[in-house]
Amino acid sequence: MTSSNTPTPHWIEDALGLIGRGALGEAETLTKARLADARTADGLHALGLIRLEQGDVNAALTLLRAAEHLLPTPRLLHNLATALERAGRVDEAVLLERRLIEAAPDYLPAYRGLANLMVRAGDLQAAADVWGVIGARAAEARAIDVVQTVIASLKGLGRVPRNWSRLANMLRIDGHETEAVAVLDLRLADQPTDLGALLIKAMTHLKVVHAGEAEIRDRRARYAGAMEYLEARVGTAAPVDLAAAAVEVGMAKPFYLSYQGEDDTELQKRYGRIVSAMMAARFPEPAPRPPADRPRIRVGFVSAYFTLHSVSKLFRTWIRDLDRERFEVIGYQLSTDVDACRDEIAGWCDRFVSGDRDVAGWREAILADAPDVLIYPEIGMHTLAVQLGCQRLAPVQAMAWGHPVTSGFASMDYFLSSALMEPEGGDAHYTETLVRLPGLSIGYDPLPIDDAVMDRADLGLREDAVVYVCCQSLFKYLPRHDEVFLALAMALPDAQFLFIGAAGQPATVTFRARLEAAFRKAALDPDRHLVFADPVMPDRFPALIRAGDVYLDSIGWSGGNTTLEAIACDLPIVTLPTGLMRGRHSAGILTQMGLGDTVATDVVDYMTRAVRLADPEARAALVERQKAARFKLYGDQRPVRALERMLIRAVVERRTPPTLDEADQGLFAQG
Repeated sequence: MTSSNTPTPHWIEDALGLIGRGALGEAETLTKARLADARTADGLHALGLIRLEQGDVNAALTLLRAAEHLLPTPRLLHNLATALERAGRVDEAVLLERRLIEAAPDYLPAYRGLANLMVRAGDLQAAADVWGVIGARAAEARAIDVVQTVIASLKGLGRVPRNWSRLANMLRIDGHETEAVAVLDLRLADQPTDLGALLIKAMTHLKVVHAGEAEIRDRRARYAGAMEYLEARVGTAAPVDLAAAAVEVGMAKPFYLSYQGEDDTELQKRYGRIVSAMMAARFPEPAPRPPADRPRIRVGFVSAYFTLHSVSKLFRTWIRDLDRERFEVIGYQLSTDVDACRDEIAGWCDRFVSGDRDVAGWREAILADAPDVLIYPEIGMHTLAVQLGCQRLAPVQAMAWGHPVTSGFASMDYFLSSALMEPEGGDAHYTETLVRLPGLSIGYDPLPIDDAVMDRADLGLREDAVVYVCCQSLFKYLPRHDEVFLALAMALPDAQFLFIGAAGQPATVTFRARLEAAFRKAALDPDRHLVFADPVMPDRFPALIRAGDVYLDSIGWSGGNTTLEAIACDLPIVTLPTGLMRGRHSAGILTQMGLGDTVATDVVDYMTRAVRLADPEARAALVERQKAARFKLYGDQRPVRALERMLIRAVVERRTPPTLDEADQGLFAQG
């Protein structure tokens, strides 16, 4: 079958336009005049449509069938299905539309035609399912007008497609809250006891990027109210309804809550109770067991991010450097992705398990191995990590700061953090027991990078500008700190701020509109100062940031990997620590290097330091200090030795009873 992109002569388009306007006589005259010197299939196609509109269905079918034998394009087959329908041959029309969808899955008119045929056949659920496919494809293509048409059609049917959950989550994640809620309301009208739909609906209150601080407060309050209502429903729900909702755990998660700059502990506790109840109904907790009595403690690392990713970069050396005389290491890769980084990590493990499993499959695989300890480098980003993390699959369970927010799960025993990044009183920010590992908590090894630099002109940067690299995800930049960019632009007319954001995405649109409005209000030209680059692959990221002069750390959610890479690329750092661990990564990194004096003490100091670094000599001086001290970031073995002691202590405490010789060996002390 030919592609839907097969070129069509201009006269055919003209003829089809005339048919659409009802000018059948003109269309026929044009077609007959051009039929002799045009491709026969196109001429037969156009003439068949004319006969169809004239009501001569049999003649239309004859012409369209003849055209089909010559050049069966998607448009022709769809129109042939329409002719079959008008001839009362609905079953044949359905089969043809299905065949067309299979052969040309991107040709949307076939889906519309099939949905209408299902309505005519009285199968409203099948029609809704077809509209659901159209909606998902439109959401992927960010064709929101098509999504709105889909929702209107579903409301007319009074049915919800079976892919309602996927569709609602796609719309929610992409920032189309109104459309996501419309899909969820259709589902809840049909199934009021669907707790999974209520969970997704609660998450729609968490916007990716906010237009202002008032919106953050409003959204946070709405989310809190929705979760309070959901927890009440969970408390009285039937086990079957709880179990059915488990499929949404991990997919519908409060990822964007933690980017509002507030302490989320109480909200995370409620979230943890809700999703743990759902998962427990679906997967009853196995009988408690103490750690096994074997020569080595069996530790499993559970992550979808063993390939080149911020998580693997931070925590890979834990896997490599755990003492193999005391520890057996199993890697559980929650994906099938493969690259050199993943292969290296797999080679360090005593056993490495990967594959395309669902949560039940991974649960079975992990329980069969009976690990003494499970460590999740992150919980909060990947669906399976959330689903598994809220279950008790090992006697000792810990999470690290790959996503530096408490899980809220009663099943998670420890939060493995950095002594240099945690604020005083940081224990109160976690439902887990906080473990402050020495230094940065990681034995970071820089990955090899080349010396490439992206061309400034290609990025929209001026050669003579002082370029401040602001390369965090846009949701890390809170409205309360927009004043920083305004103040720097006022002080430095040549300053440019390089952000990363895909054009057209709702988050980029909202953030850009917010910042541009603030600049105009301050009588500043946003086009002179604000530059947005498309996201790049990880291996191209160093080349991107090297195009700048200064790395301007995001306030409230600091850079971790990004800061380490900026230092490796010889960019001077401007950072301001805040009251939560996630706002203190860069400060911890600089402190480890002995550069604590370069860390800002407040917003004014932050801006002052940023302005000072507009001077090339000041920049060069700070870069030289960073170069001389960056060796202190690499190969630190203190964290992994402390991790070993902590794991031994945790395992000993759960053995029945712990042996005195272990307790007397001084294994519990952290260094």
